[in-house]
Amino acid sequence: MTLTSSKEEIDVRDFVLNKRNGVKGLVDYITLNTLPSPYIQPPHERFTSDKIISSHEVPVIDVSDWLDPRVAREICDAAAKLGVFQIVNHGIATEKLKAVIEAARGFFELPGDERKRYWKGSSVSETAWLTTSFSPYKESVLEWRDFFKFQYPRQEYDFAATWPSLCKEQVVYHFERMKPIAKKILNILINNLNSTVDESNEDSLMGTMRMNFNYYPECPEPNLAIGTGRHTDINTITLLIQEDGVLSSLYGRASEHEDKWVDVPPIPGAIVVNVGDVLQILSNDKYRSVEHCVLVHKGCSRISVPIFYGPVDDTVIEPLPEVLENNEVARYRKIVYSSNYLKDVFGRPHDGKKTTGSIKLP
Repeated sequence: MTLTSSKEEIDVRDFVLNKRNGVKGLVDYITLNTLPSPYIQPPHERFTSDKIISSHEVPVIDVSDWLDPRVAREICDAAAKLGVFQIVNHGIATEKLKAVIEAARGFFELPGDERKRYWKGSSVSETAWLTTSFSPYKESVLEWRDFFKFQYPRQEYDFAATWPSLCKEQVVYHFERMKPIAKKILNILINNLNSTVDESNEDSLMGTMRMNFNYYPECPEPNLAIGTGRHTDINTITLLIQEDGVLSSLYGRASEHEDKWVDVPPIPGAIVVNVGDVLQILSNDKYRSVEHCVLVHKGCSRISVPIFYGPVDDTVIEPLPEVLENNEVARYRKIVYSSNYLKDVFGRPHDGKKTTGSIKLP
C-alpha cells in the first residue's frame, strides 16, 4: 500500500520495515485518518467488546508478607485458573516504576535517526535492538507496535555501555530490582509442584532475562488493528508494568474453550505476572500459560515494560519428575528450548497457543 503525504508518496511496508522507521516513524511522518491496509486485521482476528467478560476480575494479590501462606495459596490458585494476576505491595516504590515507563517513552520521543541506530540487524548495540510488530517479514498483517528489546547477559562486562544514555540506568536498575520478585514467585509455584528452585536448576528456569519497551502509538481506526496479537509468552514467567492513566489495553483469555477475555487494568504500582509456556509444560498443565493480546486506542499512545524470565539456550524442557511421581502421564514430549521451541515460535506470526499444542502428546 502507498500513502501520499504533502512530502511524497510512500510504500508503507517499505517505510516501516526496510527504511527502519517503525510504526512510530509512520505516525510522526504523516497524519493518518484511516488505518493503512498492512495493519488491517481480518474480521476473525479483530477484538470486539462482546468478547469481554466484565464479571470476571484478574486477581490482585497483596504480597507485603511473602511468608504468609495466603500469598502462596492465592498465587498458585491464580496461576492454575487464569495464568495471569497482579501483585501489589511488592517493595518497589510506584515512583520507581513510573520512572521506567518515562524512560521508555523518552526513548520513543528521540528523533527518528537516533532510534534507527538501534534497528534490529544494524544496531550499534549487541544487547539492545529496536524492531516493529512481532515477526514482520513473516506476517501478512502487521501489529500496531514498536518495541526496543534489552538482553541482560550476566557474564558480560559493561553490557549496557552502548545502550541509550537517557534510559540505560533505569533499565539496569529495573532488571536488578525485579529479579528477586520473580524468584520469589517462581519459588512459590515450583514448591507447590513438590520441587525447589536452587543452584542446580535456576538457569533452566530463569537463566535468561530480556526486557521490552513496548510502544503502541495512537491509532486512527483501533477497531481494525491489534497492538499485539493473541499469543502466550514462550518463557517461564513474565513480570510487566503498565503505564498509569491510560485506557485498559491488556486482555487475558478467560478460558481455552471459548473466545472470551478478561481485562487486566493498569493499577498504579502493580506488577502483572503472566505464566509462560515453560511453566505450563513443567507443571504438566497444573499451571496455565495465559493467552493474551493488546488493544490500541485512538486518543492515546501507550507504554508497557515486560521482563521475560526463561531458560538458558539448550535447556531440555519436559514435565517435572516430581509432578509425575504418582503415575501421572506426561502430557508433553521432551524438547530442547532453543532449537525446537524458540525457532518454531519466531518462525511465524502470533497465533495463540499453537506452539504448546504442537508438542502435546496425544
